[in-house]
Amino acid sequence: MPYYPAWTAGQRVTAALLTAMQPIIVVKAASTSRASTTTLTADPHLVLPVSAGATYILDGWLEYDANFGGPGDFKADWTLPSGATLRWCLHSNASGDTTQKYATTTASASTALTAGAYGIGATANGAAPRGYLTTSAAGNMTLRWAQNSSSATATTVYAGSWIRLQRVT
Repeated sequence: MPYYPAWTAGQRVTAALLTAMQPIIVVKAASTSRASTTTLTADPHLVLPVSAGATYILDGWLEYDANFGGPGDFKADWTLPSGATLRWCLHSNASGDTTQKYATTTASASTALTAGAYGIGATANGAAPRGYLTTSAAGNMTLRWAQNSSSATATTVYAGSWIRLQRVT
């Protein structure tokens, strides 16, 4: 399968084609904290526009912290344009674990995946989303996240976290 776009002999190179070849990258501009909630809510910064009839590779880095050794942790899923499908995983610490185990699971966009936390504040954790997105309509792909279990100690996703989509078809 050729990478996007499939060039033909004599095709005119336009600014629109060159722009479409670039990865879509969004970097979180400010930290966001959420306490005492397990309701998945859209991140105010991690929103990516996608084209209709496209296929993308997803990757990223989420820096977060949460309550260690008790309730809290982190869970996430995605909202997508109508008709889009996403298969993804979240490479991260195991949720609810205190021995720093690694966990990953593959799911669809609407299935929340969880990540554990080791420390609060200065002890940040990392989670790496990876996946494969296909679209039928244009729109936005948005990361939603919350605490995995309710805790008065906030779960925070830090500024500098990022998501990248690379169009491949």
